[in-house]
Amino acid sequence: MSRSALLGASFLAPVLLMVSMSATLAEGELATDQASSTFSMKPAEDGLYEVTTVNTRFETDFVPPSTGAEAGERGDIYQLVEIEETHVNKEGPGADGERVAGKVKATVYPLEKTGKGAAKFTIEAEGDESKVDGPYLTVTRWGCCALSSTDAVYSLQSGKYLFNSTGYGPSFQWTTLTSKNFERILAFHVAPTEMDDVVLKGAPNAAIVIAYATRTEPLQRVLVTVPKELLDSDDGPLSWDPKLEVSNKAQPKPSDHIWSDKLDQDPAKVFTDITVQMTLGPKLKIVVPLAGDKLQLDKAKLPKGWALVEVQP
Repeated sequence: MSRSALLGASFLAPVLLMVSMSATLAEGELATDQASSTFSMKPAEDGLYEVTTVNTRFETDFVPPSTGAEAGERGDIYQLVEIEETHVNKEGPGADGERVAGKVKATVYPLEKTGKGAAKFTIEAEGDESKVDGPYLTVTRWGCCALSSTDAVYSLQSGKYLFNSTGYGPSFQWTTLTSKNFERILAFHVAPTEMDDVVLKGAPNAAIVIAYATRTEPLQRVLVTVPKELLDSDDGPLSWDPKLEVSNKAQPKPSDHIWSDKLDQDPAKVFTDITVQMTLGPKLKIVVPLAGDKLQLDKAKLPKGWALVEVQP
């Protein structure tokens, strides 16, 4: 059969690449599972095709216990993550592909001595690519041309959305604060990206989000607004080189990590008297004190005409 005939036949029905089957345990097995992946295409305008792929994979995930006041009482977490990635693209011979939609669905199951347990939670997010990395699920929305990629980061312990990040570091740049009993993360998202309508929602002329979180819970989400005329100027976000750092009396030089030797059981007594500094350029800097485990927005130092707006994490 010719290639054109095969393409024509594909318009009549989706092509199923892998069929889901019921799984039966073999001798000695504690758990087994299978999933399906599908492909379909249909004609679009200008001689192109709309192609939809749904690919499912399994990944095992090991999460060491969180630091915290009761960390010694908690064991490691061992779990299975079932990830379904859906991509819809408009494409064809001799044409550049165009993204129509993309989403990620991740379902987490405990793995125990008795096998695979019931689903703990499901994470669903818009995105083009996903990665399982210990405590985190990272869902990336790709950029194009002048737009940056951005990572939406979720906790694989709680299932909660933590923050978006467009920097560089563990998953782009995360600034970390740790002690024997606790840990905190500072991260930023800077425009322009394909997700700005969602991530920067909550205040007009927002160009940056600064997030403060644990590895299981979002704590604060702060929008940075700038003068409207700056957004599209040569001095706007496309010219910035963002860097987020922290310092205190014991560590006066700004860095992307602070270790505290405080043994307090109250994080408000551990994460205090800290300076958070975001540098965007030689003359652009945001300075926010961190006291009592909270960013003190009313004491921040900002460029003229800029403002901080706290929104729901």
